[in-house]
Amino acid sequence: MALSAISKRMDRILTTERLTLRPLSPTDAQATARLMTPGIARWTGSWIGEETPQRVSERIARSLAAEQAGLSFNRAAVITATGELIGWIGVRRSDAELRRGSIGYWIGEAYFGQGYTREAARAILDAAWRALDLDVIEGGAQLANAASIAVLKGLGMRYAGEREEFATARGASDLCAFYQIERSV
Repeated sequence: MALSAISKRMDRILTTERLTLRPLSPTDAQATARLMTPGIARWTGSWIGEETPQRVSERIARSLAAEQAGLSFNRAAVITATGELIGWIGVRRSDAELRRGSIGYWIGEAYFGQGYTREAARAILDAAWRALDLDVIEGGAQLANAASIAVLKGLGMRYAGEREEFATARGASDLCAFYQIERSV
């Protein structure tokens, strides 16, 4: 696929009933650093929960480069009515299996329990099939993360087993439950 075609797919803005899912921007660094608390980071493998705007800016740059390379499809989740950033969501291509991806997401604690994650996840899943040309998308969550597991099940994913997942931010492994869904033809 030509780079211009990939770029057009990656610039795509998605909308849901309440959210706008847009490409990450360097201007998201401050808000992201404020939102990413230790309470959220404990459920992720790569955030420490005490992020600086500089570290977030570097992460955004890496994410945008990965999108340009066709390795991921990441979006900032924004409340459409207010323009307020509430989290990030995306799908990244597997290093080992190029037609397989993994969904990941986080949302600020103030927005828990309002259905935003499930709403954003449905939209990103639909777009990622096309943007990354995947056959399977999986998602994993620590066993105690019932809310995230509910999101994965709500996407129609089926249980695929448990495995240890290394959390680079903590330098330790977490036992996670994995769910997956195959692309419908």
